[in-house]
Amino acid sequence: MTCSLRRLGAALAAAVLAVCLSLPAMASAPLVRDDYGLFDGDTLSALEADAEEAADGHDCDVYFLTVDSIGDEDQRAYAKNYYRDNDLGSGSDRSGILFMIALGSRKYVTITYGGGVTAFTDYRIEQIEDEVVPMLSDGDYADAAQTYIDLCADTLDFYAENGEPLDYDNDPDGDLGIFGILIVVGIPSLIAAIVCSILYAQMKTAKRKTEADDYIGAGLKLRVQRDHYTHTDRVEVYDPPHEESSSSGGSSVDSDGFGGSSGGSF
Repeated sequence: MTCSLRRLGAALAAAVLAVCLSLPAMASAPLVRDDYGLFDGDTLSALEADAEEAADGHDCDVYFLTVDSIGDEDQRAYAKNYYRDNDLGSGSDRSGILFMIALGSRKYVTITYGGGVTAFTDYRIEQIEDEVVPMLSDGDYADAAQTYIDLCADTLDFYAENGEPLDYDNDPDGDLGIFGILIVVGIPSLIAAIVCSILYAQMKTAKRKTEADDYIGAGLKLRVQRDHYTHTDRVEVYDPPHEESSSSGGSSVDSDGFGGSSGGSF
């Protein structure tokens, strides 16, 4: 009996030790990866909590990465290698989105992988970068990171609620609706009509001319009229074939399975 209790106790101790040893491993996989040392402790903790909340329940991790220099490497290639080398992503598909800034070279890029490619369309990524990059240019790095995380949360929530990713054809903020159309089209048309009415009312002395002499000058007489054919002008203009637009929404994916943008400078 005593031997059995000892074995049970040893087994429980081993289980507790295994859990304790696993905690540092879990803690070493943050979503906000400030390798540059840009944020203070409180800011980093707040951003990490928001990133975890954004990803919670969506099986798609939301990463924000800061690094110093990427050397001569392209920012997209660097971010892809970082994603693979650090085994980032959620689930078996390693789904996620990563926004990286390289402070040394002032480069940025967004990459997606797995389910992140589907959830974040090219249209949405462009919207996110349009919001975040100006903040980076102004040096508002904490606000840029917070805005990025918030927009990612909204995007994932939209996907979960609607069963389809946010794109150009279903963006509620991009649709004016009937009321918006009336404002954009109706008001300028009304103003133009009022202006034209005022100008028309001022044209009291204008009269329509009915005789040719009224236009070519009084007293001008044409004694002889002849028409002589001289030549024909023919102008040829090359009209090259137009390529059909490939912008049909959705997400672009490269040969390595990554989506996202090509990045740029801030």
